[in-house]
Amino acid sequence: MAQPKLIKRYANRRLYDAETSKTITLDDVAELIKAGNEVKVIDNMTGEDITARVLGQTFLKISVDHQNLDFSKFLLTALIREVSSNVSRFFSQLVEGGIGIGELTVERLERIVQGMVEHGDLRVEEKPDYVDQIVAQLAHVSGMQDKVEAGLGMLRTEFQGPRDRQVQELSSKLDEMARIIHDMRK
Repeated sequence: MAQPKLIKRYANRRLYDAETSKTITLDDVAELIKAGNEVKVIDNMTGEDITARVLGQTFLKISVDHQNLDFSKFLLTALIREVSSNVSRFFSQLVEGGIGIGELTVERLERIVQGMVEHGDLRVEEKPDYVDQIVAQLAHVSGMQDKVEAGLGMLRTEFQGPRDRQVQELSSKLDEMARIIHDMRK
């Protein structure tokens, strides 16, 4: 697993890429993440890891920038409710929905589950069964890739003749979806 990109926040609340010493914005942080990078944000004065706080600000900025304030409010309210009530159930729901599983390694899963135990969201004796449940969900979601690829094969066979623009766009989207599912299995 690649080292996270180090970002430092200075007293003026500006973010700086530690490697290039250039100022970056929350939009730049979002682009780094979209490109598949992990980030680690450190308060330059205290040395505190403030990654979660900056990721929250980044998420809020990009969700509001999409001009769908009702969706942003709904999603943030739902996140607050879910995380406040039962973190382990919420995490299970994310995995079941395939959200973020492309970046879920065994080591990260172990750290997440251990954090749930340390914060009282999960009892130590529940940990093995919970991890087994998450792994089973991951296997189920990964199995969906085969179904997508079979569907792509059917489409390709059915539309061997001249394709119009809409069929080409659909095929391209299905190829992209198959690639994303394939990447999630890694």
